[in-house]
Amino acid sequence: MSFNTGTCSSTDLMEEIKYLIKDNGLTQDKLAKELGYSRKVINRQLNDPSVKKDYELILQICKRLGIKAIVIE
Repeated sequence: MSFNTGTCSSTDLMEEIKYLIKDNGLTQDKLAKELGYSRKVINRQLNDPSVKKDYELILQICKRLGIKAIVIE
């Protein structure tokens, strides 16, 4: 799935972000350090569906990974 051409659910978005982190040769720890967050915060945002999403952080992650457009169903 590509977020630059398709639509997705919010769960799919988190899965795609995790895939792109690996695809970009990053770890959650490296990404967290780049963005000024702890790895624990990044991990919870991506893996814990019960955590209230920090959309500013999600946007920062998307920008860093080159995700330009997202449509959430």
